[in-house]
Amino acid sequence: MLKKKLGIITLLVILVLSLVMPVVKADNEDKNENNQENSQAELVTEDNSEETSDEEAELKTDDSSKAIEKKDVYITEPGDVVIDYVVDGNLFVVANSVTINSQVGGDAFICANKVNIDNQGYIFSNLFVCCNELNVSGVIYDLYNISQNTTITGYIYRDVHSATNTLNLDGTIGRNAYISTETINFATSEDKSVTTSNTMIYGDLHFESSNNIDIPNTTVAGNVVHSSTSSNTILNYIWDLGTFIATVLIIWLLMLWLAPKFLAKTDYLVSKKILPSLGFGILATLSIIVGAIILLIVGLTTKVALLGFGLLMLLLGIGLPVFTISLSKFICKKLKNEKILITLGVLILTSIAIWLTTLIPFVGGIINLVIKLIGLGIIVTYVLQSRKKDTNNNPEVIEENK
Repeated sequence: MLKKKLGIITLLVILVLSLVMPVVKADNEDKNENNQENSQAELVTEDNSEETSDEEAELKTDDSSKAIEKKDVYITEPGDVVIDYVVDGNLFVVANSVTINSQVGGDAFICANKVNIDNQGYIFSNLFVCCNELNVSGVIYDLYNISQNTTITGYIYRDVHSATNTLNLDGTIGRNAYISTETINFATSEDKSVTTSNTMIYGDLHFESSNNIDIPNTTVAGNVVHSSTSSNTILNYIWDLGTFIATVLIIWLLMLWLAPKFLAKTDYLVSKKILPSLGFGILATLSIIVGAIILLIVGLTTKVALLGFGLLMLLLGIGLPVFTISLSKFICKKLKNEKILITLGVLILTSIAIWLTTLIPFVGGIINLVIKLIGLGIIVTYVLQSRKKDTNNNPEVIEENK
């Protein structure tokens, strides 16, 4: 099913690396300062209310002697990256290989050839990863990955969402697994008669495959759902991702050319005005829908009503790219580096992360809609603020106010 995926994913990784490798190694230079100031600090997390198995790993207590980065960490590196210090925030990495053997307090976004989550690796939130080979020996809360080969010998507290050619399972998944794969290999005892005690999925297993895969009865506590699929499924995912990235880049270039003032303000709107933007997005959507319905009821202005619906679809369609561009610009502001190659690389990585987020089963569609509404609201908020500013600067209005 996934025979062509390796070449496509490798090409995507090479493209991203070629854009961002030469320009920055972010946040590593501050590591020594934080080491001196925070040698005894510990990463604090909220207790997980979900029930997990007795075999799940507990919070590592020996990390108190490690350096702590009390902020989001951004790294681009042409070689190998080792995260052996506590990250009290989110982690963004693009590199050839990435090894995590410490704690990450937030989400981890990784694009690399090889990714290892070692025994001491502990990701308290989600891991989003696009790579050739993924090895998980540590602990992750939720896993979302596109990989050629995936090996899980550690613990996933909740769900696994994986598109992979081969899945090797010798670990524990605390809840459900949603897998698109060609092969699933379950670790067995020496006599090959039963699976090992560590190999367990405590929820349901939903897997798409063109092959008939034998699932041991003792491995899955819940239901097993098999959906037959063709080799085009993953290619469709890759095509959708490429189309989305291309759309974002085209809209970004158009904004650079036609609306540079709007582009310059998007990071402020997404960071400081995100809730008002969501409100304006919902209000604008409801206003257009209600107005169009009224026009349809009247019957004399059907073309205008259809035009209103078309305009709404267009605005919602560009809402997702607008939000992606806004978030990317905000990240570049945090990096304090807005060079063109950095901006382009971060924009591509942000596009991949948001696209993966919209694929989450059940809630992905809701996330997609909310992001589109925020993107629409960003546009509406900017227009309203611009009109207010123009009105305040209008000599006639100033004279009337006097």
